[in-house]
Amino acid sequence: MGIYRYICKKVDSIHARIKIPKIITDRSELFRLNCTKAHRKRWGDSWFRAGVIVVNDQNEFLLVEELRARINCVWHDVEDMWNIPSGSCEEDEQFIDAAVREAQEELGRGVKLKGICAIKHGKHNDDPCLLIVFVAELTGEVFDFDHKEIKSQRYFSESAIYKLDAQKKLRSRELVLQAVRNYKAGLVVPLTILNEYNLPM
Repeated sequence: MGIYRYICKKVDSIHARIKIPKIITDRSELFRLNCTKAHRKRWGDSWFRAGVIVVNDQNEFLLVEELRARINCVWHDVEDMWNIPSGSCEEDEQFIDAAVREAQEELGRGVKLKGICAIKHGKHNDDPCLLIVFVAELTGEVFDFDHKEIKSQRYFSESAIYKLDAQKKLRSRELVLQAVRNYKAGLVVPLTILNEYNLPM
């Protein structure tokens, strides 16, 4: 064996034994590690998420037009992209409280939760995810919605939502369509199915 090949083999052997520190550059990688309170406080429990579906008297569904979306684990500015109001539960936050807060932040309105119409278990942008969609009705409360994340809110008929889907303008399309289909089919379960819901005395 020539001296050059001998040195290369030794160098490769040394490299194989060196443990190079892993630099975490993306949030999705962070959630594959053991989660700590510090991580949750910074990023939220992204695998616990809550959303709301609001329906008016004309059986139209209230969607929000988002300004930003995470695609392949990278945030991008988007236009004409629609979704139901939804987001991550904060640390120690119950699903019900998260749903009400997300409605305030994205709709700028208070809501009263009436039931549950969809549950999704899978992945959200490569993060493990459990998301519950609540059926809600608007209250008289008005808040200033998050203009950095949301551009506008608008009611859509069921057929208009399917048109958005065909035009690839639905974010979280499977969840939105599941929630719409379940609601139209009457598949709404009471809030009492959640152990976090306190029955009135």
